[in-house]
Amino acid sequence: MLMLKSLVDYPKHGQVYVADLNPGIGREMHKKRPVLVVSNNNLNKNTPYVVIIPASSIVPQVLNPEMVFIGKPKGFDKESVFLPLYIRSIDKDRLIQDIGKLSKAKFLEVQEALKLVLGIQTK
Repeated sequence: MLMLKSLVDYPKHGQVYVADLNPGIGREMHKKRPVLVVSNNNLNKNTPYVVIIPASSIVPQVLNPEMVFIGKPKGFDKESVFLPLYIRSIDKDRLIQDIGKLSKAKFLEVQEALKLVLGIQTK
């Protein structure tokens, strides 16, 4: 039986989910891991895809400017870092569990790191 999700029940901009990123090819991020939804809510609501940034629990001793340390927020097993370099679009069916919303301050840090990765200059 096909289950249709409510139009109000869609991944939101800034929300963190556990997603299954398998299979990965080469050095792509893979496995089940937290991801941050960065696509806008209009796209999230009206397409079968979301744009995400994955998190990793392998936190380097020296963080590059395109990495955002987030500590161990609710829903995370370990201290983690978001890696905007690995931004990608995924099917919503890869989203397994909603684990919360990233703080506004940390989300702003992710946006700044994403601008670096994408070469978006601000005035």
